[in-house]
Amino acid sequence: MFKEALINSAVRGEVLSLTKGRTMNAKYCKIIMLHGPPFDRLRANGINQRFLKFYRRRQAGFKSLSLSAVLLLGALSANVQSQQAAEAIKPDDIVISIIIDDLGNQLAAGQRAIELPGAITCAFLPHLPYSPRLAELANGQHKEVMLHLPMQADSSKTLGPGGLTEEMSEQQFKNEMRKSINAIPHVRGFNNHMGSLLTQKTQQMKWTMQAAMFRDDLYFVDSRTTPDTVALQEAQKRGIRGAKRDIFLDYEKDDENIVRQQLEALITRAKKKGTALAIGHPYKDTMKVLEAWLPTLKKQGIKLVPVSDLISIRKARNNQRWQLSSSH
Repeated sequence: MFKEALINSAVRGEVLSLTKGRTMNAKYCKIIMLHGPPFDRLRANGINQRFLKFYRRRQAGFKSLSLSAVLLLGALSANVQSQQAAEAIKPDDIVISIIIDDLGNQLAAGQRAIELPGAITCAFLPHLPYSPRLAELANGQHKEVMLHLPMQADSSKTLGPGGLTEEMSEQQFKNEMRKSINAIPHVRGFNNHMGSLLTQKTQQMKWTMQAAMFRDDLYFVDSRTTPDTVALQEAQKRGIRGAKRDIFLDYEKDDENIVRQQLEALITRAKKKGTALAIGHPYKDTMKVLEAWLPTLKKQGIKLVPVSDLISIRKARNNQRWQLSSSH
């Protein structure tokens, strides 16, 4: 068993005695290991108030928790979560994920997106007025949270807070990115906002993925705002789980017909490939179409999952195909 191979009885006893048998997920263990006090750093990484109280009570105990125990517990949790995602889906299930981008600037539009039925994934721009509040709301409603990371485009469009540009030094670039990651509570992964210029730059994408590695539980989605992107390639070189966007739902703002056509394209691709990933925006017409369409997925035999699950499912299926091909 994976558990027995990773954690011997001594380490398991250490973890259980210090946590009084409470369940601690990988993120909590890693953040304590990386940061420790002060508590505002923990809040910035999405630790809830209940856990903060528990952390204060057990602070001395966590300090004595060995590095090996923290690392092994984190590895166990991440592996189990990935296995559960893959096991919940049958090999022939048709699976999709939908990301709603550009959240955080408008409260009502963000709330409407979060209230969409099913496992929609919500991507928040950093340092905007409502991003932390809406991310907390999304997490409370069991929606997966992403950082929508602004990157320089070919055009002269304004990036907004947290924007990454070609002119930045390596240190400026990585510091800005870490601030953006820490600005969104409960963040599980990130994708690029714009970035048609920057995602073509190997050096900057290398810095991006190196900066993301300070949180080794993040995944990356390449929004593919240019066909010449190297972003996903650089993520994979560094062991960061990832995927690329297959379909844009609303490349024209507020056009219901386009959204419907793109949803049909999403299902067609998912039926052909087994999985498909779409990105949309909190436009009124996009929300209207999704509110009516999402409840029909079960009847269509389509499963909607968070992006992290989609990535795990793709990996599991690729492994199965490799095993079958190597056995012949």
